[in-house]
Amino acid sequence: MFHEQVLSMTSTQSPTEHLFRPRNGELVSFLERETSFPTSMVAAEIKQRLTQKDYPCVAALRSYHKDEYQVGFYGNLGSGQYWRQLRRDLLFFLQEQKKTSSIFLSFWAVFEEEDFTEESFEQALWKELSFLTSEEDRENDWPKNSITDPSNPGFRFALGGSEFFIVGLHSRSARKAREFSKPALIFNVFDQFDQLMKLGQYQKMVAVNRERDQRFQGAMNPMVEKYGETWESIQFSGRTNPETWKCPFKFLKSADKP
Repeated sequence: MFHEQVLSMTSTQSPTEHLFRPRNGELVSFLERETSFPTSMVAAEIKQRLTQKDYPCVAALRSYHKDEYQVGFYGNLGSGQYWRQLRRDLLFFLQEQKKTSSIFLSFWAVFEEEDFTEESFEQALWKELSFLTSEEDRENDWPKNSITDPSNPGFRFALGGSEFFIVGLHSRSARKAREFSKPALIFNVFDQFDQLMKLGQYQKMVAVNRERDQRFQGAMNPMVEKYGETWESIQFSGRTNPETWKCPFKFLKSADKP
């Protein structure tokens, strides 16, 4: 019954004017409209960043080369200005991922340029994620039996019945692979990792990612090295966090959101 409710909820989703897809090296509107968003600049930077020698994320490379990604443009990260559009676009993305069964389809949410520190970026990231759902939506957004307590290391962000691993990018990230001129959040569905495991590809891909990260950065990401798959949310921002770190996600009441 739960999955039927989720499918019903997402089946009517359509993209907003903020959402784009790759075509011939450019980003084009899902609505086939002209736009003032910086699509050419972002498309060029995605290519430049992901095609660097030894770029560590193999899944991101496959997503890029297969044109299996979507890009959305929104306001200031964490401000709550565009959470409705972002939520709708993410639900549309989930609908597309289920329809295509793509293992590598990813969603890039790109925000207005700001001069974040690693700490302020992490705070803004979790504010944005908190806006995307609500206390009232918790039952529908999180899969049955999943952990919804942010203080639990097993907590994963979820929307529309699917859990996500999120990669934060910004201009001052200490991790070279997470440097990007604009703040961005890359959403990856955990079901895709499960599919890779069933195909026997996941562990090999993780090992390759870590080898490439060592060459690319000169040292492996300490958060990945220490926590791996045991504590995902601490890794979202890319910041090196202490063991005392507490997940800043909060379930908000709908009435308390802008």
